[in-house]
Amino acid sequence: MKTRNSAALLFLILSVSPGAAQDEWKPANQPDLAKQIDKAAELKVQDVCVPVTSVRLGMLHWAPNPDGKTYDLLQIYFPQYGGPNTIVILDLGSGEVKYVSTQRGPNMHLCPAVVAPNGKLYMSILDQKLHVEICVYDPAANEFKLNALPIPPDLRGETHPLVLGTDGKVYAAGAHTGKAAGACQIDPETGKVTDLGPIGPSHAPNDCWGYSAAADDRYVYIASGKVPWYLAALDRQTGKSEALVTTENVDGYVSVGQGRYGCAASATKVKGTDGNRIEYWLYQGKAIPKKDRNEAPPWPEPKEPKPWVNMPPRPEVSLAKAVPDAEGNAEIWYRTPEAKAAASPQPAAGTSLEKVGWKVIRLKLPLYPEEIYRLVELPDGRIFGTAGAYEGNFIFDPNTGKSVHMGKCDLSHYATAILDGKIYMSGYPSSPLYVYDPSKPWTAGTGEAGGKALDDGDAKSNPRRLLYMNKYAGTHEMYAAAVGADGKVYFGGRWMRNGSAGGLAWYDPKTEKAGGFWEVLSNYQVNFLTTASGGRYVVISTHRIDDPLLGKPKPRHGKLFILDTGAAKIVREIEPVMDAKGAGLVIGVGGNRVLGWNVDPNDEKAGILYGLDVETGKLAFSKTVPYPLPVAIGSNQQERFDYRLGPDGKVWTFIADKLVRIDPKDASILVVGKVPRGGGRLAFSGKDVYLSGSTSLRKIAGILSR
Repeated sequence: MKTRNSAALLFLILSVSPGAAQDEWKPANQPDLAKQIDKAAELKVQDVCVPVTSVRLGMLHWAPNPDGKTYDLLQIYFPQYGGPNTIVILDLGSGEVKYVSTQRGPNMHLCPAVVAPNGKLYMSILDQKLHVEICVYDPAANEFKLNALPIPPDLRGETHPLVLGTDGKVYAAGAHTGKAAGACQIDPETGKVTDLGPIGPSHAPNDCWGYSAAADDRYVYIASGKVPWYLAALDRQTGKSEALVTTENVDGYVSVGQGRYGCAASATKVKGTDGNRIEYWLYQGKAIPKKDRNEAPPWPEPKEPKPWVNMPPRPEVSLAKAVPDAEGNAEIWYRTPEAKAAASPQPAAGTSLEKVGWKVIRLKLPLYPEEIYRLVELPDGRIFGTAGAYEGNFIFDPNTGKSVHMGKCDLSHYATAILDGKIYMSGYPSSPLYVYDPSKPWTAGTGEAGGKALDDGDAKSNPRRLLYMNKYAGTHEMYAAAVGADGKVYFGGRWMRNGSAGGLAWYDPKTEKAGGFWEVLSNYQVNFLTTASGGRYVVISTHRIDDPLLGKPKPRHGKLFILDTGAAKIVREIEPVMDAKGAGLVIGVGGNRVLGWNVDPNDEKAGILYGLDVETGKLAFSKTVPYPLPVAIGSNQQERFDYRLGPDGKVWTFIADKLVRIDPKDASILVVGKVPRGGGRLAFSGKDVYLSGSTSLRKIAGILSR
């Protein structure tokens, strides 16, 4: 019998057996557990393959050449946050291709840039401690300088806008270490950097992000977010700053825009208003509401505006083939306006791109093995895996031993639910929900040269982005998923930047409708989900947090919320371990039973196993074990851990580097063995167990037959 059928049969037995819910549930006494753990034999772990070797496509920047007719293109590639980075410089005037490589350290995945009046390109990046650094590219010399200027140490990211002020100076903005926004001024002519310090009110105890910025001849304006948002202004003459606009804590937003001769902004949920979007002129240190969208700005503006730098017409650029293939080969296609004008607007079928004016630059890029973050078995016995750093997904077939890197999409994948043969995925950013049909070809991100890559939300994309669940739950990152008896997929996670609350969202594939909530979770973050009673109940495991949104007091204990999918509401709230930060790891083990593993609030090196009947809300037992959880409560869940039901009916997890099974009948811990190089997510195939947690897919052969 195949593994998936064994697991399904076991689940059915546990779900319907009356004894599973009614028998007395007591934990076993294990006085020799520590000795068994210490003496665990090392398991033989085989490296099967490296499923994903790749590199990410970063931002594309434009720098006009001194000839006034052509551009240099700077295309950035990086395997993960912090590099190592490859900056490919394409001189469209001379045809020269230059590669600039960095060591690990500079964070170039987001790198806003501006062209200064001296014709040089200024680029804002981060180091690994999120300190802002400025790179300078000189198109006259095709020279790129990393960390070219002494930026003040208190200016940090994650968001770090860069703008060219109306005075011709470059302004680098972000967050100041004092939890307010901050900025510095760069004089392109002299290279002098002036620290402007913190700008606007502090967001403490919340963090601050400077999302957008602008500068006129006297003031610097920053959209300082996010709880609440401030439209902050700094008078560079007096050194004083203030908040011109303040929003509500929930759903507020401020955006600042830079113009050649002045600045503008917009805001929603402004305190003291009806909450609708307001457009502002930013002038003489004030936010002046616009009376009409077509009204003239309050500053003097010439009839024929003169840009700081004359920009020639941009060529068309196609990045549809810019992502490297398995050998590191990539292509960037471009077509000048003159070539486009000379080409037939409706070329005959089969006409080559070159015949209609397109040119290609072929690249060879270094590739890097990517760590495997997640694994899950598919109904057909194959294993679906996820690589880190947005490097996409792969499918491994245990029968053939072959692995295929299917492709990438704009998802940092954390949570997975499988329903009716389809894979539902979510994670970060803004909690997108994707559906992937593994029986069909992967098409997300594909495209033809001379065109655009297929958007993830396009109906032809597989996987396809269905929606963003932050619309329903406010969440930015989903950590856990479950399938309910109502045929819906459920995802739980947390807000980020806009607040700290938890949220739960669901999607019904039959009706294509979604929903969710967050208010009841405003002082709890969702960590883990499981189901009980055949999926009737979704068990939501949370940890306590401060509540900057609704102002509820911080709870004393972590809590389980029990959602009845039939009633579509929370029917029970349970605090399984008093004074514990969270409710811990949870897994449904049959019938109404859930087995939890929580932190011991009195001993950071210990944990508490507990048994719960979700129908009654009663704790059947709790059992102290002298080992901590394999994952920190409230972490980003990138630890090499798992806590899941195996096909043998046992809960498989890790104690340090030891693979163990927990028997749901009595919570006895059964030692499997020591795993070299630590643990990871688990997937089962026949008698074998597969492991993530490294760049190699690892296998422990025959472990289920022992």
